Amino acid sequence: MQQAVTQHLSTDEELMSKVSGVFDGVPENEAFPFVAVGGITSSPFRTFSRFGEEVTLTLHIWSDAQGFSEANEILEDLNRLLADRNLDVDGYGTASCRYVAGEAEIDPETPHRKILVDYQLLVQAT
Repeated sequence: MQQAVTQHLSTDEELMSKVSGVFDGVPENEAFPFVAVGGITSSPFRTFSRFGEEVTLTLHIWSDAQGFSEANEILEDLNRLLADRNLDVDGYGTASCRYVAGEAEIDPETPHRKILVDYQLLVQAT
């Protein structure tokens, strides 16, 4: 799931013009701003005829800018690319994706800003 999302986001020129990258594992000393895959939770989703998963994926938008304007612009791009969209997921077929929630905060250990963004993906086996 992480791979499908990071690949989908990384191919968008508009988003990539604003961030240094979209990472499942952030390289040390990566330039700001960037998007990182955070936590993932999943639970079974079954119908009478098909098996699948309901996955909640958290993305972290990191910025070192003053204020949240930069991170909010990146959030707009993420929602343009993911919210209410279908994604191709190897081994599953198509996953429907929706925006669930976002939370902005200042990292307590650094002056960096981050927005935690949750997306819910419904994946059914083909």
